[in-house]
This record gives sequence, C-alpha cells and structure tokens, in this order.
Amino acid sequence: LSGCAARPKAVPRARDTECMHRLVLLLALGGLAPAQVFDSYAVSTVMVPMRDGVKLATDIYLPARGGAAVGDRFPVLVYRSPYNKRGQRSESAFFAQRGYAVVAQDCRGRYASQGEFTPYASEGRDGYDTIEWAAAQAWSNGKVGTAGASYLGLVQYLAAIEKPPHLLAMFALAAGSGAPMPGGVPDIGSDLWLVRMALTSPRAPRVLGLEKLQEFQADPGMVLKMSPGERAALLRNFPSYYAAYETPQSLAERYSRMKDVPIFFHSGWYDFQVEGLLENFVTLSRLQKTPKKLMVGPWPHSAGAAECGDAWFGPRAAVEIRPLELDWFDHWLRQKEYQIIKSDSVEYFRMGGGPGTRTAGGKLDHGGEWRKAASWPPAGGKPVRYYLQAGGALSNAKPGAAPPSTYLFDPSNPVPTAGGRTRTAEKAPGCVQDQGRASRADVLTFSTPPLARPLNVTGRMRAVILVSSDAPETDFTAKLIDLYPDGYAFPLNDGQIRTRYSAGQVHAVEIDLGSTSNLFARGHRIRLDLSSSSYPKFEPNHSRPQARNSVWHDARHASLLELPVPEP
Repeated sequence: LSGCAARPKAVPRARDTECMHRLVLLLALGGLAPAQVFDSYAVSTVMVPMRDGVKLATDIYLPARGGAAVGDRFPVLVYRSPYNKRGQRSESAFFAQRGYAVVAQDCRGRYASQGEFTPYASEGRDGYDTIEWAAAQAWSNGKVGTAGASYLGLVQYLAAIEKPPHLLAMFALAAGSGAPMPGGVPDIGSDLWLVRMALTSPRAPRVLGLEKLQEFQADPGMVLKMSPGERAALLRNFPSYYAAYETPQSLAERYSRMKDVPIFFHSGWYDFQVEGLLENFVTLSRLQKTPKKLMVGPWPHSAGAAECGDAWFGPRAAVEIRPLELDWFDHWLRQKEYQIIKSDSVEYFRMGGGPGTRTAGGKLDHGGEWRKAASWPPAGGKPVRYYLQAGGALSNAKPGAAPPSTYLFDPSNPVPTAGGRTRTAEKAPGCVQDQGRASRADVLTFSTPPLARPLNVTGRMRAVILVSSDAPETDFTAKLIDLYPDGYAFPLNDGQIRTRYSAGQVHAVEIDLGSTSNLFARGHRIRLDLSSSSYPKFEPNHSRPQARNSVWHDARHASLLELPVPEP
C-alpha cells in the first residue's frame, strides 16, 4: 500500500478511506502474497530424455533453506516454453519458496533443447513424458500440476489429451483453442508469430545469413509489411514451421480426449485468445466432471492490470495472478481449503459505469465491477436487436424504405486498426483507443440516441448485415463501440468476414463480434461501425484492386446488431 497516496485521482476521495478500500480488495483478490515457507530456492539444469531419445533442457527449482535444497518430496509444477525456460525464473522461484518443486523446460528444438521445433506437433507427447518424468523423481511426491500463459497454456491442453496419469490440475492463462479466426479471414497475427519463431530458430542464421537476420531483428515491422505469399515463401525455408502454417491446429475435435482434471481458465476481454479460452471452458465444463473455473478481466494478452490502453477500470480490476495460482494448486495438490478463490464457477469483470473523467495519468475512468455466475454466458439473458436505419441511426424499430449505403473499398488503403484485440501492437496499439468520428468515406457509422437508462451487455454479440458488392469476393467488418457524450469512442470488439457470392446479389452475412461485458451508461450511445478492412488486425482482401460494397437497411433487407442483455 506504499503507493496508495499516488493512486490515479479520477474523483477526489478521502485518502484513508480509499487506502482501506484497496487493502480489502488486495486481501480479497489475493494481492497480498502468502508468506514464504522456505527462505530460498536451489536450481539445477538437466537434459530430460523423451521417448524418442531427444533430450530437452530443463531447469529444476527446489525449495531451499540457506541456499541448500531441502531433501524432501514436494508437489510439482511444470512449465514448458518455446520462449526460453529462463523466462520462468520468477514464477519458479515464487513457487519453490512456497513448497513446490518446479520444472521449467525449453520445448523441443528451442534454445537449449535438442530436436526440431514443429509448433504444436510434439507438445502432447513431450508434455506427457515430462510430467511422468517429474512425478518419478526423488524430490517429487507424484502430484503434478501444469501452468503457463499463451503457448505455455496450449501445451498444457495438448499434454492433457495424452492423459498423463500423474497430472492432477492445470492453470491456463490467455490460452485459446488454436482455432482459426472466425469469418474465414487470414490471421496476420498467427503468421507473424510463426515467422518470428522461425527467425529465432537455430536454422535462421544458416538459412537467411547473418546480415539479413540482423535486418529482420532491427526492424520487426518488416514481417508485417510482407504479403501472405512472401511470408509463406519465407516459411518454406523452415519446413517444420511451414507445416504449422499450412495446417493450423485446433482443439475443437479433441476435447473428448482430454484428461478430466480441474482447470482454472484466466483471460481478458482484450486478449486475442479469449474466445478460444471461453470455448475451452464451456465445452470442457459440459464434457467433464471435475471443477472448471473461469476469470475474465478487462485485460489484454498480459493480464492483471487496472489499465488497458487509454482506459482505467478502477483498483478492483487489478488482480495478482500468482496468489490465485498458489491457492488453486494448494487446493488440488495439497488438499487445502481455498483462501481467495470463490465457489462460483465464473468471475467476470463488467466494464463501464465509471464517471468518464480523466485520472491524474490521463486515463479515461471507465470503471467496472466484478460479477459472478454459475456458467458462461450467464443464464437468463435475452438478445436485443438494434436495426440499422438510413442516415446512420440505430434503433429497435425495423427500418422502412431506403436505398443502401455504399462505399468504395480499396485494399491498398485499408482502414487502420485502432485498439481492441490485436497481436500486432508495434503497428496497432491494442486495448482501448479512441475510435474517433469515423471520418473516412469507407466507414459507415450507425448510432442509437443517448440511452435513457444504463444497458448491461454481457455475452457474445453478432451483426447480421445485408450486403452486396460488384466484386465476387470481398470482406465486411463490424465494430461495436461505447460512445461517450463528449464523442470519445470506446471500442469493445470487432469482427470480419470474407464473402464469396455472385456480384450484385444481396445476401446476409453474420459477423461474429465476440464476447464482452460492458455497462453502457445513461447518456452514452451504442455505435456500430461497418467497413471492409481493419489492418493490421485482419489481412485485407486483395482479390480485386477495388470493390464497391453496399450495406442494405430497408424493410425487406433489415440489417441488425444483436446484443446479449442479461436479466436485471
């Protein structure tokens, strides 16, 4: 609490009241880490053999006193990373000093490990072998959990498919299902990840030459400037990476094979992996019997802070992850009662309701609060439809006669991505960024009048748009915005779909806008922006130099936005 006096002052308050409030929140959400059991940790590195003889570099962190490892048996946590096992040093030390043996391993073909890295391909078998190896060591009591974020979460799922006998619990952070982006649009972020992984592989200096490799490393944006064909050509020099490019992996058809163990799912509304993580939680909660927990906050791919882009969500939005993990594993690997984890299956942060003023640091105080539910989405909600009207209106009334709204889509001049869920932060900062007033001719804007009362939107959203084009193939995008009275356009989520129909034909397209939870405050407007590109989040459609695209909004062709509104 030493920084309590320096908190962002969105609204003046008595300092002692606010500090006491923050103390309560820290205690409730695990902000005060449990005391250390051991005063230090001991670390050693070994090469662990896999079933095919390939050896993987593995750091072992053991509880210690005075720097000397304690000769005892402990529950084990396993981290497997393609980004260098040394990146797990802080987490490993934290858990070792609290009575866990921790295994941090370089994935096959990465950093100090032997073999060839083919993304996803061998992670299930290698995960199984590592878990079972760890369970058999002299410092292990045979109870193993897995943890990690993003790819480190995906490898947990893949290991669980192999059903290692000693795996008892998992904590998956910001780790989706691996499914391709909805709408049939190429995922630039996935391509960039593969290319960047290839450029850090042992083959890269030999394949590209040192000078070209240094050029890529000096300007990461070079990869973003490449066309899909150029990225594919580059990846062909790295056959194992190109295999993942050609055949993306997904858990969708393998859920039924996963071992039934307790899993804590943790993500954020501005995390590009959140939809896949929600799918994992929902499907495994239905298929399996052991408890599944879900926590979603107002966070990007790196979770836990009270700020995201231009927005501040209040002190309650900040959650420290390690105490949650410790509470989870203490429960499932040590049979302790939960100290901070709630009994509810779902905790989600409903954004909104703040005063909309600026903090001392210049952040927009959007506010929000934690809510609980037995399932996702929360039961009892109903879809509410808002119809697009001529002139840019959005209302519950169906439209009358009106001509379509038409614009010219030029893939060489795409609409820039601004905020939201993005994997290309160096060119398009993510989270909350002002969407502006949509001054481009190729962006259509539809807004409700100021809301007479607050509107809670929680769940998955969609736009059903009646469209036509003079091109046989083109794209359409949709973006949901919470529009402040002063004009600040607060982005919630967006989507894009690739269409292939007869030129000139009017047809309906459904654009998946993903999931969120937001309270549109009284006086705010619901805004929907439509266009045909959002770059660099989505790959622009280059099938034609230009396309004349139309959105229809008349009695016969009623385009609409559908929002999930829970019962009060």
